[in-house]
Amino acid sequence: MNSWIVKYRKILILLSQTALFACTYYLGFLLRFDFVVADHFQSVFISTLPLVLIIKFATFYYFRLFRGWWRYVGMSDLLDIIKASFLSAVLISIAVYIQNGLSFVGYPRSVFIIDLMLTIGLIGGMRFAVRAYTESVRENTAEVNAVIIGAGRAGGAIARELQQNERLAYKLIGFLDDDPAKRGERIHGIKVLGNTDDLPRIISRHDVSQILIAIPSATGKQMQRIINLCVESQVEFKTLPALGDIINGTISLGLMRPVKVDDLLAREPVHLDLAKIQRKFQKRIVLITGAAGSIGSELVRQIAGFNPGKVVLFDRTENELHRLEMELAESFPEMAYVPAIGDIQDTARLREVMSSHRPSTVFHAAAYKHVPMMERNCFEAVTNNVFGTYNVALAAGQSGVEDFVMISSDKAVNPTNIMGVTKRIAEILILGLQGQPTSYVSVRFGNVLGSNGSVVPLFERQIAARRPVTVTHPEARRYFMTIPEAVQLVLQAATMGRGGEIFVLDMGEPVKIVELARNLIRLSGLEPGREIPIVFTGLRPGEKLFEELMFHGEGLKPTAHEKIRVLDGGLADPARIGAWLDELGEIVSAKNVHRLVGKLQEIVPEYTPSPEILALAKVDQHDRFVAIQQSRAGRMSD
Repeated sequence: MNSWIVKYRKILILLSQTALFACTYYLGFLLRFDFVVADHFQSVFISTLPLVLIIKFATFYYFRLFRGWWRYVGMSDLLDIIKASFLSAVLISIAVYIQNGLSFVGYPRSVFIIDLMLTIGLIGGMRFAVRAYTESVRENTAEVNAVIIGAGRAGGAIARELQQNERLAYKLIGFLDDDPAKRGERIHGIKVLGNTDDLPRIISRHDVSQILIAIPSATGKQMQRIINLCVESQVEFKTLPALGDIINGTISLGLMRPVKVDDLLAREPVHLDLAKIQRKFQKRIVLITGAAGSIGSELVRQIAGFNPGKVVLFDRTENELHRLEMELAESFPEMAYVPAIGDIQDTARLREVMSSHRPSTVFHAAAYKHVPMMERNCFEAVTNNVFGTYNVALAAGQSGVEDFVMISSDKAVNPTNIMGVTKRIAEILILGLQGQPTSYVSVRFGNVLGSNGSVVPLFERQIAARRPVTVTHPEARRYFMTIPEAVQLVLQAATMGRGGEIFVLDMGEPVKIVELARNLIRLSGLEPGREIPIVFTGLRPGEKLFEELMFHGEGLKPTAHEKIRVLDGGLADPARIGAWLDELGEIVSAKNVHRLVGKLQEIVPEYTPSPEILALAKVDQHDRFVAIQQSRAGRMSD
C-alpha cells in the first residue's frame, strides 16, 4: 500500500488539491449565505469554478507547493501557502471582475475573503495533519534513549530533526533545562522533564545512554557542571559548537560532536566590528610571518573571510607551508595567496618578498616560543626573537607597510626565562621604530589551546597511550584561550592601533594545569587518578607558577572592545636600541652566556634569570676563566 501511494503520489496530490480548492470555494458560498445558497448563486459558483481552479493551480504551482513530502512540512511551507492563497484571491477577484463585465454586481464579494481563509486553513491543515500522523505512527527502531539538555532554539532544532528523520538512531525521551519557567512545557510534543540537577534521576528511570548538549552559548563553568554529571552517570555525551563557530546560524544534529577541552573554557562569544575589519583587509595585501604555525595559519583562515587582495605566507618550514597551501586550495580556492619560503633572520629575503608584494599589513607571528628549549638554546632565541623581529619590522618600514602587528606573549611580563625576555625586548625594539609612516603595535596574550607544543596535545597522547599524565606542579596556572578567539581579537586590535600600543587580550581567569589534565581524562571517558594517574614532575627550566599580562604601573586602559585592553608602550631611544643590538650581536657571536644574562637584565630590569640559565652562565664564566689562565700559562712557557 505504501509503495502504491509513493508511486502515484503526484496524481493523488493533484486530485486532493482539486477537491480541496473546489471545497473551500463552495464553503465560501455556504458560509456567506448561512448554508442556504439560492439558485442564482449556485449558477455563479458553477460558472466561476473553472476559473478559480485554474488560478489556484497556477499560483500554487508557481510557489512549488505540489512538490516535497508533506511529512516534512514546516513554517516555510506554511508561509508559501499563505502567499499563494493571497495571490490567488487577488487574481480571482480580478478575473471575476473582468468576466462579470467589469463589475461585481450579482457576485458576493465576501466570498473572496472567506475562500482565502479556508484555503490557508484546509491546505495547510492537511499538510500538517499528514506530518503529525506520520510522526505519531512512525516505527522507531532506535535503541539509544537520548535526552537533550537545553530547551531553547538549538534544542528545538535537534528535537525536530530527530522526529523527522527515521534513520537517526535516537529515541528522544525529553528535555532538561535550568529555566524553571520551561519545566513541564512541551516543545515539538516533547516534554521538559526538569533541570540539569535531575539528570542522574532521568538517566536511571529511562535508561538513557546518550546526552545531547544543545546550549551553544554555554559558559565553561556550565559545561563543566553538565559534563561532571554525565561522567558520574556513565553516559555518552555530545555538544554543539559555540555560537561563534556556527557560521551560518543553521543548527542540526550533524553539528553535534564530542565535547572538547575548548568547551570547558568557553566564554561569551567574541563580538567583532566586522565592517571595520572588512575595510582593513578587503582587496588589501597581507603578509604573515610564521604563516604555517598555529597562530599564523589561523590568521590566514580568518583573513580569507574578508576577501583580501592577496595573502603572502612567509615561513621557513617547507612541509608545514605545503600543508597550509593544500588546505587553502581546497577551502579558499578564490583567494590569492603566495607561499614564500624564507627565514626572518635573512634580511635580503625579507626585503625581496616585501618589495615584490608590497603588503599593507604585516602580522609577525614567527618566533621561538618553547620555554625550556630556549633556556638551553639562549643564543638562538636572541637571534630569532630579537634580531629576527627587528629585521621584519625594519623591512616593513622600508617597504611602506601601513601596519605592523607583532604577536607577543604574557611571558614578556616580569620574565623568568629567555623566551619571555626576548619577547619583551622585541616589544621595546618596535617601540623604537615609532614616528615612521608604519604603525607598529604589539598584541600580548597567553597560551592558546591546541597550539603546536601546548600541553593539550601532550596530555591527549599520554591518555591515548594509557600512560600517566605529567603535570609540572599542582599549583601551576596559565591563561588560556582558543586559537580562533585569540586570532579574532588580534584582527580587531589591528584595526585600533595608531602606533606604540601594546594591546592585551582578555584571557579570562587563569586555569590550573592539573584541572585541565583531569578534564581531558574525564572527556576520554576515564577516571583521573584511578584509571589514568597524574604525576607531578616539577617546574621545567624557566617556568613559573603564575603568568601575568601586565607590569605593575603599566597603566592598562579599556578600548572600544570589551575584551581588548591597551598599554601605552611609550617611546624607546633608537640610538640606545642600536647600541643594545650591537652588543647583543657581539655576545651571541662570542657565545658568552654570562655576558648575555647581564645584558638582558640591563635591557629588561624586571628579568629574573632562571636557576638553569644562571648555572649555565656560571659554568661558562668558569670555563672562560680556565681557558684564559691556560692561554696565559702557555704564553709564559713559550
